Amino acid sequence: MSAAVEIQTREDGPPPKRRRIAAPAKSRTTANIDLANHCEHDGDGLERLISALRKKKKIVVIAGASISVSAGIPDFRSSTGLFAIFGGQHKLQASGKHLFDASVYKHDSSTQSFYRMVCELAQMTSDAKPTPFHYMLVSLASEGRLMRLYTQNIDSLDTRMPPLTTAIPLNAKGPWPTTIQLHGGLENMEYTERDRVRTISGKQSCGIGRLRPRIVLYNECNPDAEAIGKVSEADLRNVPDAVIVVGTSLKIPGVRTLINLDPKPQGSEFENYWDFIVYGRCDDVANLVNLPR
Repeated sequence: MSAAVEIQTREDGPPPKRRRIAAPAKSRTTANIDLANHCEHDGDGLERLISALRKKKKIVVIAGASISVSAGIPDFRSSTGLFAIFGGQHKLQASGKHLFDASVYKHDSSTQSFYRMVCELAQMTSDAKPTPFHYMLVSLASEGRLMRLYTQNIDSLDTRMPPLTTAIPLNAKGPWPTTIQLHGGLENMEYTERDRVRTISGKQSCGIGRLRPRIVLYNECNPDAEAIGKVSEADLRNVPDAVIVVGTSLKIPGVRTLINLDPKPQGSEFENYWDFIVYGRCDDVANLVNLPR
């Protein structure tokens, strides 16, 4: 981006230093595309979107739970999502969201409900098949055009496919895999001590532990946080030429929609933020782009 330069002159003394004035930022025009009603507020928006997905060389994708709904895995927050389903099944007074909170380990009863929920969810993901959108991601990776996939999903439908495999744990120093699991995945277990508080306070461990899925719950730290920070810094330095946010409303802290059935993210920081906002199913977009598998 060029910058305007203002030069001041005076009659006496040495010439003044140049003062650089930043040029005004280029205004962004958002193309709103409604696939369901075949209505485009921007006449050539759909063609531009398809062209971008077919030709851009350094693409970053931030994906959420909705990309797996057509595979038979419910999302989290909707009226038919996992919070509602498991809240009813386990007779919780509050939302099933509490089963995804680190506090489930405080009491044996909540821990048992958590493990039953994990088993049910693991069965869902085991039976599920990748969607057209997953296959589009595979095609992008196979063509060397997918710089990174940041996924909030724990179903591992993406990482099961070789071009989208990940590394567990992530190495903070690199090299880094194509797919970065922001919340872990159900396919791996880890051993944790139940008496972690004792060891933190300087007391000897009792050696009591438990196996748990390697997923990040609410109100607990991500063991890969440092590495994820390094990856995102590196990707920013490499300057992606396209960023796709899909299947998420960006409500999770740290992951702040381009292709999404939910309303676009709210907030002043998202005003005039997108080149394209597509209202429709991400599988339909993948079918329209029609990349070779």
